Amino acid sequence: MTADTARRGTARFAPSILPLVVAVSLAAALAATAQNSGSFVVDVAVEADGQFVTGLTREDFEMAVAGRPAAVDSVVAGKERPLSLVLLLDATASIDSDVGRDVIRKAIEKSFLPKLAPKDRVQAGSFAKQIKIGPAVVNDSRALQAAIGKALDVPKADTFGPSAIWDAVALAVETLKDAPGRPAIILITDGRATGNRLDVEEVAARAAAAGVLVNVVGEDSEIVLRQDANTGVRVRPGVALEYLAGTTGGLYLPDTASPAAPGPVLERVLADLHERYTLAFAAPDGRPQTVNVRVKRSGVKIRVSRPRPAPTS
Repeated sequence: MTADTARRGTARFAPSILPLVVAVSLAAALAATAQNSGSFVVDVAVEADGQFVTGLTREDFEMAVAGRPAAVDSVVAGKERPLSLVLLLDATASIDSDVGRDVIRKAIEKSFLPKLAPKDRVQAGSFAKQIKIGPAVVNDSRALQAAIGKALDVPKADTFGPSAIWDAVALAVETLKDAPGRPAIILITDGRATGNRLDVEEVAARAAAAGVLVNVVGEDSEIVLRQDANTGVRVRPGVALEYLAGTTGGLYLPDTASPAAPGPVLERVLADLHERYTLAFAAPDGRPQTVNVRVKRSGVKIRVSRPRPAPTS
């Protein structure tokens, strides 16, 4: 988003800016559902001066589809739409050495669980040698604490790899298929992906087509992967994580400023999900190739998810 775009409170979705594999996969998913419905939705986050803007109505938004004005059929605000979340936790040895699973667990209990809305639906999952995602828990902090503890309870031998981050996200997306409310993933990881069957581009396309917002709390520091006694390769795991979040309309928040205290970052992600607006609109030809959203207020910045077919119920 350019500075001029931010000042106007306008954001645009255009699949052509994505790598070809993502654009093709997303277009195919939308085309497959277009035969059944020409109605789509986008999730919009609106901020001003670092604070979420609440209380907006349909009259506050303007849309254009393929360059032509389009009516906003309805707006569902904030907590009116409960979340269906997968809290996906990295349980590998590298995350233990950088932050520690116990630190992550305590941050979740202190900063995440108290901020959940009563109707939010949460599944706790983790990945190390194996990927596991537990059943949904609604309005039961004690049961959710137990589920998080179980997800992070990984035998030490299993923490040494692989770290199939993209495969884990793909499973979480599939788990959220047909879930009620606003589907989203909160991924906590250092981004050091190994042993994946799928690549990040394919997983991002799947999540975007399914309307799942992938939010990432992760590292953005540069690391050196040793190749032999004399050589190494510098990599930034945060690049792929940021791409995954950006493609789906989610947040990417590196915890490098305070890796030992991820609680505030988790609060920020959850607040962003709770304060999103869901806008419904009709695409004239059933394919919203380019969507512009504008908020009729000055000084606001907005983020818009990929358009997805509107829920049937």
